[in-house]
Amino acid sequence: MSTGRMMSVRSLFLRLNHDRTSKKTSNNLGGNDIWLTERQLVVGAEKFIKLSGYQKIEFNQTFSQGGYQFTSPIVGYRSAIQDHLNETVYREQDKGYTRLQNQEAEPMEDEQKASGVFGGDASKITTSVFIINPKIQDYDLGFFGHIESILYDIIDSYENTNLVLVTDSLSYLSIITKEEISVTVENLMGEGLHLLFMNEKTDYAFFEKYDDIIDNPIMVYGV
Repeated sequence: MSTGRMMSVRSLFLRLNHDRTSKKTSNNLGGNDIWLTERQLVVGAEKFIKLSGYQKIEFNQTFSQGGYQFTSPIVGYRSAIQDHLNETVYREQDKGYTRLQNQEAEPMEDEQKASGVFGGDASKITTSVFIINPKIQDYDLGFFGHIESILYDIIDSYENTNLVLVTDSLSYLSIITKEEISVTVENLMGEGLHLLFMNEKTDYAFFEKYDDIIDNPIMVYGV
């Protein structure tokens, strides 16, 4: 059973990022980079999805029902009765976790074949669409404009669907200290964007509201 205790968000991210700046890994070009790659974040997001009770996962799904076509590297589906995450922060504890290689999970109960991105009655399924950006360090008008277009398209065209931005936990400092980024992220989260941070140990911090990133103490689960 998971145990938990209250912790300030700043303390949480000090914990998530502890000693990371001194553990640089060399890439093939001989440089150093402490940031997670997109591939690492996709693998971590898959673990997070399964820990969060989703019954189905799909990869590289294209969404084209609205006016803005986009592709998500990973999408999670679950019964609508489980559409709220009770734990704000997740910590990976199963170190022997094995990634499933099949691209299509077993259909959920009562799911029927249908056209579009949903299998079956969309009103019975909650969908979380994940977008990956490892490094949020400087204000990027093009990237945040892209996220805004996806978010509004989801709001207008998809039922019971959430957009989750997945990033390295090192991005936290820029999000809370750089005004342009802070204001943009706050506005997007006010419209429904969720944030998922993770580090190289696959520890997670998931947020649905911007205020929780800044002010509120949160429950931390794990050892």
